[in-house]
Amino acid sequence: MKVLNFGSLNYDHIYEMDHFITPKETASSLSYSRSLGGKGLNQSIALAKAGTEIYHAGMVGYDGDVLIKYLQDFGVNTDYLKQDPKNATGHAIIQVCNAENCIILFGGTNQMITPEMIDEVLEHFEAGDVLLIQNEISSLSDLIVKAHAKGMKIAFNAAPMNEKVFTYPLEYVDLLIVNEVEGKGLAKTERTDYEGIIGALQKAYPANEILLTVGGDGSYYIHGDTVIHQEAFPVEAVDTTAAGDTFTGFYLASILQKKEPSEALRIASKASSVCVQYKGAAVSIPSAEDLELI
Repeated sequence: MKVLNFGSLNYDHIYEMDHFITPKETASSLSYSRSLGGKGLNQSIALAKAGTEIYHAGMVGYDGDVLIKYLQDFGVNTDYLKQDPKNATGHAIIQVCNAENCIILFGGTNQMITPEMIDEVLEHFEAGDVLLIQNEISSLSDLIVKAHAKGMKIAFNAAPMNEKVFTYPLEYVDLLIVNEVEGKGLAKTERTDYEGIIGALQKAYPANEILLTVGGDGSYYIHGDTVIHQEAFPVEAVDTTAAGDTFTGFYLASILQKKEPSEALRIASKASSVCVQYKGAAVSIPSAEDLELI
């Protein structure tokens, strides 16, 4: 069985702020740093650090050599990662304030994934293989349909959440991964309490397995009438960037290692708790050995 992450790669421009910028405001940042990220890249590194053999497909631009090498340094297979010599790699502008963040994305080459490229990549995968995707690349509907037709198992992190998500054939997705804001949007509910969001997700997606992460209040596994809650591990958070991606990678890795959802939730929660103690995106993702620190 192979695991394919067909996902985004970005350069992250990170600004530490004493408050989030509001309309018509200009403000100085407390600090600036640039790191490597993109939900796709982060999740591939998390899977690799959790002990899973992972293939990454996607596209970088003329400035993407560093991203390719970074994946390779962590043992991620980049055979299906293409480079466009004329266009720029995607990037993100990230404000960090009181350990929370808000993010502006520029898609760049992440939005240049074509049906033809999808065909070329999927030729190398078969029934029973796992496909991990996020809402940061183009041609997702085509990718979901073709992967489902091959009999692949599909995990979809519906982030960033927007109206495009409802155009995708979500009935072909085996595992939906959302935070509370994304879950509320996906379920089209006005409820803001966890019980209400979970109930709305159960009603809207009765056949899908669902992971719902709720920050400091932990996470939930939902499948039909089954709901499992995992408390967050108490730590002092510095930066939540990549915490969700770390959670996703370690959860999937644990499931692929034949662990039950309750144990996979525990491991993923522990991994994300380590992640939030460090600044940055991919650089803050722990290894399996680091989990012993919690």
